[in-house]
Amino acid sequence: MLEDTVNAKSEKLVSIPSFNSLMKISVGLIFFTILSTAFVYAEVFSTDGVSKDVDLTFQILENAYLESTTISLDKTMISANPGDFITIVNNDVVSHSFASGVSNANNEGKIKYDDYVVCELGEKISPGTSGYTNDNLCDFNKDNRISITEIASGDSISFSIDEIGTYRLIDTDYPWLELLVYSFPKSDTLDDDSKTIEISPPVVSTSTASTQTIPVNVNDVFFQLSYTVSGMIVSQVESDTESMSLIFSVDVTDSTGKLDVVLDRNFFDSVYDGIDDQFFILSDGDETISREIQTNSGSRTLSIDVPLGTEELEIIGSEFAILKEISIPIVDETVNETVNETVNETVNETVNETVHETVNETVEEIPVVEIIPTNECGPGTILENNVCVLDERCGPGTILENNVCVLDSSSTANSSTISNSSSPSSTKEMIMSFSVAFGIAGVIGIILALIAKANKKKE
Repeated sequence: MLEDTVNAKSEKLVSIPSFNSLMKISVGLIFFTILSTAFVYAEVFSTDGVSKDVDLTFQILENAYLESTTISLDKTMISANPGDFITIVNNDVVSHSFASGVSNANNEGKIKYDDYVVCELGEKISPGTSGYTNDNLCDFNKDNRISITEIASGDSISFSIDEIGTYRLIDTDYPWLELLVYSFPKSDTLDDDSKTIEISPPVVSTSTASTQTIPVNVNDVFFQLSYTVSGMIVSQVESDTESMSLIFSVDVTDSTGKLDVVLDRNFFDSVYDGIDDQFFILSDGDETISREIQTNSGSRTLSIDVPLGTEELEIIGSEFAILKEISIPIVDETVNETVNETVNETVNETVNETVHETVNETVEEIPVVEIIPTNECGPGTILENNVCVLDERCGPGTILENNVCVLDSSSTANSSTISNSSSPSSTKEMIMSFSVAFGIAGVIGIILALIAKANKKKE
C-alpha cells in the first residue's frame, strides 16, 4: 500500500515536455549550428576566399639542406595578424629547427655560411680588429620569441603570432633557410555615419617573378640594369652621382614587394679601402629590409623587401665605376703609330742637328798647333830620316867636327871631374888602413911583452 502511494507521487513529479517546448529547443539548436558554422568559415577563410591555412604556410622543399640548392622554400615571407597561426611543412629529407632573432649589421652582405655564428639573446662576440660597423661578430642573435626545436622529415608544426612587428626566423643548422613574417594590426574600416563596413577590392598580385632590364643614365652614359621583381612594378631608375645612389620609382601592388637587382661591379659598387662594403637601402627615406644573396668578382645581387605604399626606393653605394672607365682615353692604334713615328722623326732630327752643331763648335774651338821639324842633333849623333841616331863613324870619346874625329871635350871634363872627386876618398881610405894596422900591431906587441915578463918571473 505504501509502495503504491510512492509510485503515484513519482509519476506526478515526472512531466512530459509539450510540443511547443520541443519546437523551441529544435530552433535553438539549428540557429546555434548555423552561427557556429559561420564563425568557423570566417576564421578559416580570408575575405578574398583563399584559405588562410594555405596563405600562412611555409613549405620546405626537398634538398633544402644543401646550400647549393637554388630554391629551398616555396616562399620566404608572409603577412599575418596577431593571433594567426603560421605553419611550416618539412618536405626535406632531413629535420629542421628554427629560431627567431635579429641579423647583425656588420655581416649584412658578407655572410659566409661555413662559419655562420648564431648567438643567444644578449650574447656578444667582440671583434679583435677595427673595421666593423658594430662591435658584435655574431651573425644572428636569438630573441626567444619563437623557438622550434625540430621538424622531422615529412612532419609540420604550427606556432602563433602574438605581437605586431617583424619576425625573422632562420634554421639554426642551415642558416640560408630564412623566413620573414610581417605581423600587421587588423584594419576593418567602419563608417560610423552609414554603419556599413567598407571592404577594399582585392589586390591584384604580381607575385610572378620576371627578369627585366632598364636603362640607367649616368652622366649621359647609359647602362642596362638587370632586375627581378614580384609584387611590384619598377617604372624608372635614375642615378645620383652626388650621393652615389640609384633611385627606383616603384609601385608596390602586394602587401610587400620584392626586388632582386644585379649590380655589375663595372657599373655600380660599394667598397671601402678596397674591401666590399654594405649598401644602404631606403624606402621613402626609411631603412628597409635587404640582404646580399650573391657575390662574385663581377657582380653583387641584392634582395630587397619593399613595403606597400613605397614610391621611391634608393640604393646607396660608394662609386659609379662606369665613370672611372670612361675617364680613361682610348687611343686608336693607328693614331698611336702615327704619333710614335712623328715623335721619333722629330727626336732624331733634333738630336742629329744638336750633335752636328756641338761637334762643329768643339772642332772650331780646338787650337791648331803647328809642328816645325828641327834638323839639329846633339853631339855624337847624326840625323837620319829626320831621326837623331848615334854617330858610329868616330871612336869612343871622340866626335865628328867638320868631317874630322876630334876628342870630345865634354867627356874629358867629366873624367877629370870623376878623378878629382875620387882622389880624396882614396887618401882617406889609405890613412884609415895604416891607422888600423898600427893599432893592431901595438896590441900584439903589448901582449907579447906581458908574456915575456911573466916567463922571466918564473925563472
